[in-house]
Amino acid sequence: MSKKEEIYKGAMELFVEKGLSASVNELIERIGIAKGTLYHHISGKDQLIIDIYKQLMFEIEEKCVNKFVGGGDARESTKVIFGEIIKWFISNPTKFYYISIFESSPFIKIHFGIVEDTLEGPRKNIMQKVNMGIMKAYSTDMIAFFDFAFTRAIANYFLSLPKPLKSFREGFDQAFDMYWKGVAAEQANL
Repeated sequence: MSKKEEIYKGAMELFVEKGLSASVNELIERIGIAKGTLYHHISGKDQLIIDIYKQLMFEIEEKCVNKFVGGGDARESTKVIFGEIIKWFISNPTKFYYISIFESSPFIKIHFGIVEDTLEGPRKNIMQKVNMGIMKAYSTDMIAFFDFAFTRAIANYFLSLPKPLKSFREGFDQAFDMYWKGVAAEQANL
């Protein structure tokens, strides 16, 4: 693991444990490096917080979305992608909790423009489905945030259970059905 990866991992764990207000001195103590070494690898605490979030969001896009996008039935494709994202969250709880902390903090509102590029993939995917008439023509960002809320809420639900991955395998179909009924265009006229 590189020094920068070690810093990111230590910072992520610290911020999950103590919140985004944890100090640089606490990070230095946790990782066991000199302040100068830390600042050789990062430009500042705020940028570190943003960079970790972006890194995690792009990791999700690479590992859970990109390899499953395109072709096939839109419902099943969306179900597979959401299932992969939720399994990633369950399998990487510290990363998931970091994302949750960041997204529920005032920090995201203050720095939204800086992390907006993390929405490019979801927006493109949503617009494709809206243009094909598969999803209701609501605001793309509203759907993206609804999608984010769904995946995070369902991951939290399964993580709250004694055997999260087993519970996911047994209950995800039902959870996805609730989501799909809320966004699918086929439901719009009912």
